[in-house]
Formats: sequence, structure tokens, C-alpha cells
Amino acid sequence: MRLVSYNIRFGGGRRVAFIGAVLAALEPDVVLLQEAVDPWAVDRIARGAGLPHVYRRPEWSVAALTREPARGHQWHRPGRSRGFLEVDPGGEPRLRLLGLHLPSGLSARGERARLRSVETLLDWAGGAADDNTLLVGDLNSVARGDVPRVAAMPLWLRLLLRFDGGIRTDVQDRLAEAGWVDAFRHLNPRDPGFTLPAVEPQIRLDYVPAPKLILPLIQSCAPAADVALAARASDHLPLLTVFAPPGEAAG
Repeated sequence: MRLVSYNIRFGGGRRVAFIGAVLAALEPDVVLLQEAVDPWAVDRIARGAGLPHVYRRPEWSVAALTREPARGHQWHRPGRSRGFLEVDPGGEPRLRLLGLHLPSGLSARGERARLRSVETLLDWAGGAADDNTLLVGDLNSVARGDVPRVAAMPLWLRLLLRFDGGIRTDVQDRLAEAGWVDAFRHLNPRDPGFTLPAVEPQIRLDYVPAPKLILPLIQSCAPAADVALAARASDHLPLLTVFAPPGEAAG
């Protein structure tokens, strides 16, 4: 299975043809979108990508596109959560995907808002990662050990971070504590993996946290930086995760 997470920026706008072309080049089986607030744009993107099955709601940031009909999907907005989309894509390995788009803002205030949403999600999920649930999306947070290119960020943001105590890692720390492992970092311990901005990436905000038992099934997980039109389609790079066929798990 080929899984793509992609923030399409402000609903896609006039870039829907570019977004569809980027996705078509990646040949995904499942796509989880963020900032997918325009159903018309989501449908156009799905057609351009060659993905006939579409799961979206007006004004919701998250949406899903699949090559084969999903076995099931549900929309959730528990407590103070921003809302997320649960998708059972079917096939093997048997996975449950939770499409997320956490609140933005690198300030301490933004991290507190994200942490509230994560705590609500954890309560909903029973407090910890199970054996088959992956979190997929733009988590708008930074993982411990990552080194964003702060010097290349706008002056106003550098000043905010300086007086706000710097970039926080509370959200990623909490997910790790609950049992989810950053799939990209697990496979790429030294690659920065930056996903934003697409033209000249400086920070990694897009993730696929996975339970430990799923990690051997993941062959690769990385931003698709070399796909034609990616720099014009959105401000984020798509994040592509490839799962091994049944019986071919990594050692």
C-alpha cells in the first residue's frame, strides 16, 4: 500500500490541477488531505489523481481519497479536538488511519492548543497506541531532535520564538509516550525530512506516527521532494509512506 499525506493549502484554490498531477505521479492507494475545506476542489483533485473514492465534508480540513472502496470511514470531533477522519482502507496489512490536522502556530500557545487536541484524541483512543492505528497528517509540531532552519524563517517568527522560549516538542513527546513512533525518523535517523515550505523546506510538520508492531511493515516514509510541480502545488511537500506486501515485512 502507498499512503500519502498532503496539506493542499487553503483548499487548493487554482492549484487543484497541480495537486492532482503531483498525486498521480506518486501512484498512491490512499491519500489523506489537510486544508481540504472545498468539496468541489477535493473532487477535482481526486479525478486528477485517478482516485475514484472520495470521503470529504464541507468545512472539514481533513478528507480522504482511495483507489479501492474503503472498508469503512467515520468522522470524529470528540471534546476539544479539532476533528479527525478515521479510515479503514481495507486490504493488507489491516490498518486504521486517523487523518489529522492539528492547530498551527510554533508559539507556546499553539503547542498548548495542539496538546489539548492530542489529549482528547488519546482519551478517545483509550489512552495509548494500539497495534494497527496510524496517525497521519499535518501535526504542525516539531519532534525532539529535529533542527529546523530557524535562521531562514521570517524575522517576526524568529523574534516570537526567542521571546516565547523556542520551539516546543510537547506534542510529539506525548505521542511517543503513548506508544506511537515517528515512522520517518525511525527509518531516516539523520535526514532532516523537512516538508515546509515546498520551495525551500526549513521545518518538518507532516508525520506518520505508527505503533511499534507496524514499523516492520513500513518500507519507506519520506517527503516527495523530487516530484514535478510539487513546489507549485502547495506550500507543503506530500509525505509518502510505502508498506511492504504481506509476508515481506522488514527485518
